[in-house]
Amino acid sequence: MGARFCYYGLGALMALCGALGTVHGDFSYEDPDRWADTDPDCAGMRQSPIDIVRSMAVLAPLDHAAPLLIEGSTRKPVSINVTNNGHTAQYTFAWASPIERPTLVGGPLPVGAPYVLEQMHFHWGADNGRGSEHTFDGKSYAAEVHFVFFKLEYGTFEQAVTHPDGLSVVGVLYEIGGDKVRPGAKWARPLPKIRTAGTTVTLEGGEVFSLSSVVNADWLRYYSYPGSLTTPPCSESVIWIVRNAPSPIAQKDLDELRNLRVSYDQPLVDNFRPVQPLNGRTVARYGF
Repeated sequence: MGARFCYYGLGALMALCGALGTVHGDFSYEDPDRWADTDPDCAGMRQSPIDIVRSMAVLAPLDHAAPLLIEGSTRKPVSINVTNNGHTAQYTFAWASPIERPTLVGGPLPVGAPYVLEQMHFHWGADNGRGSEHTFDGKSYAAEVHFVFFKLEYGTFEQAVTHPDGLSVVGVLYEIGGDKVRPGAKWARPLPKIRTAGTTVTLEGGEVFSLSSVVNADWLRYYSYPGSLTTPPCSESVIWIVRNAPSPIAQKDLDELRNLRVSYDQPLVDNFRPVQPLNGRTVARYGF
């Protein structure tokens, strides 16, 4: 991946930084209301996440009638770097060539403007009753995965994040599945190796996986709205796409996320931002 977010440990001053750009200050999930003190965009009018009230969502406009497609979602990369950056478990994919990179098109995105995959990461709670960033009708779920894409015409993630339509993030909420959900998903297997903050492991060969294996379902029904990054600098550059219903996750795999540690060896849990005011934005529904 050409860019990585810059994260800080929960409540700590140690930065585990990548190359997203200038960091305006440290942040903690213990006091998200203070993020705007150093990152003014965090007090903007189109912040994320939000509570999606199903009855208030409007039918998608006709000029966005093309189906949403994640092209290349079944392709496996050459390798995957899995990192505990003190904030989340982040997965960065390396491809044999640029054309192999998964591409997001259609739906609420600008016509004829593909978005390419940058990375994926998770948010989760300390218990099964919370953890997702988005909520449905006020209900929170155990976890949420984000697939981060940027608009190809802007060239890089760093350039795209400065434009109001520069990014698209696909979000899927998780709830605990039943006995039919087998533990040991490929995305969860490397987590014991990155328990310590700042640790990275590289997956290759039979260890790699495709995006579709993380949430293997269609994208016929979902919600979309204009929003922001959910961590500082909270840039308001995201077209959000949130699947209409949660997917199942094995309890053991969720527990592996909870076993990760922040920089001072405390559990890395509750790494989700509270829902933000809608401020008159329209949430569109697609496929129903």
